[in-house]
Amino acid sequence: MSTNIEREFKTILTAAQAHAIAAAYPFAAAFTQTNHYFDTASGALRQLHVGLRLRQFADHAEQTLKVPTGPGRTLTELTDPLPAGTASLQLTATNTVGHWLRSQGITAPLTEFAVATTKRRLAELPAGLLTLDHTTYGNGRSDWELELEYHHRDAAAATFQAILTRFASPPRHRKTRWPAPPPIANHIYCIRALTC
Repeated sequence: MSTNIEREFKTILTAAQAHAIAAAYPFAAAFTQTNHYFDTASGALRQLHVGLRLRQFADHAEQTLKVPTGPGRTLTELTDPLPAGTASLQLTATNTVGHWLRSQGITAPLTEFAVATTKRRLAELPAGLLTLDHTTYGNGRSDWELELEYHHRDAAAATFQAILTRFASPPRHRKTRWPAPPPIANHIYCIRALTC
């Protein structure tokens, strides 16, 4: 179990911008992750502005609940590790995600409403962790996204703005991450801008 505060800047990119950024920074080898997103039939998580996903990697899995906790769309991530190959949520009274859901009175069944597979590359920069994602959705569409996860906002804002300027990428915000119902998709994957 882990609890993490997530603060990041994000923007979507063109393929050409993504390839140029990939060549310009010291990214580690890419890895693949598949994300499954869940909510109740009535949208109980959406109503709380909370996102729940099951993420599968080659050698392990994890379930994460993203809960808004502060200004600038700061999120607290509650994560439970799961065994490799886990294909469904494991919600118990003793794990972090299950406990939080029960504490909010969410007992209705959770169903998957979207899935996406991401090829991810990471680069450690002085200002934070730079992430370059190429994501493919269930309908075959794909996109590129750049994010900078940070601890110190001012340094990260300057670095992120410099990257956007260097690669001629104005901050672009996606209203939805996939063609799921917009209210649900919009809250799952918050897009943070320099103005948050």
